[in-house]
Amino acid sequence: MIFSSSFRAGVKAAIPIWIAYVSTSFTLGMAAKAYGLHLGEIVLMSALVFAAPAQFAALEPLASGKPALQILLITFLINLRFLVMSAAIAPYFGRVKRAVLLLSSHLISISTFILPYVHFQRQSGKVVQAEGMEEWGRNNFHYFLGLAATSFSVWVVGTGFGYWAALHVPAGYEEGLKFMLPGYFACILTAELKGKSALLIGMASFLMAVPGAMLNTDWGWLVTALAIGTAGWGIEQWIQRVPR
Repeated sequence: MIFSSSFRAGVKAAIPIWIAYVSTSFTLGMAAKAYGLHLGEIVLMSALVFAAPAQFAALEPLASGKPALQILLITFLINLRFLVMSAAIAPYFGRVKRAVLLLSSHLISISTFILPYVHFQRQSGKVVQAEGMEEWGRNNFHYFLGLAATSFSVWVVGTGFGYWAALHVPAGYEEGLKFMLPGYFACILTAELKGKSALLIGMASFLMAVPGAMLNTDWGWLVTALAIGTAGWGIEQWIQRVPR
């Protein structure tokens, strides 16, 4: 499989993802050290979770000893989007065995979904004969594996190198690394806040975060986030139904 042209094309297409993953995974490893995690813990997390938003979100709860159920729930909700991505890309793999698809779904991330999905859609205009469906699906799957498996490896290795680098920073500097977490999410929020409903959600989150956390130090922030997110979704649906 690794010698197939489709696999090699996927590896070549993954190079921009590697560049992005190097910096993000390196930052994750350094932040994990700042929050008191061990090397094995954060590397294993990268291998098992493979999702930057969920991993960054889990650092502070893990460091502060939050309930395991809370951490599992918040990372599950963050990663729920991968279910939709997997369902969207699976038809392009034709008759590849379900067990193989299930195992390879672990390699789905935003980057490893978008690039193959766009690539497959560009090729969807080509007519594929019934007898060629199996080869068509296999070639697509090899392309995805070439892209996703190498990106996954870069992510895990980059996390380890980031942790190693954090061991060699000056004493006291690791306290500053804790600002990587809010800075990371601030960048995501800035990129995603578009339209009136998004601004309302951002303002509500800003005003309710502290009161929610004060009401219950373990579950307050999570319940507040779920409530605001649900309300925001309802507002968005209402705005879309209002005639203009």
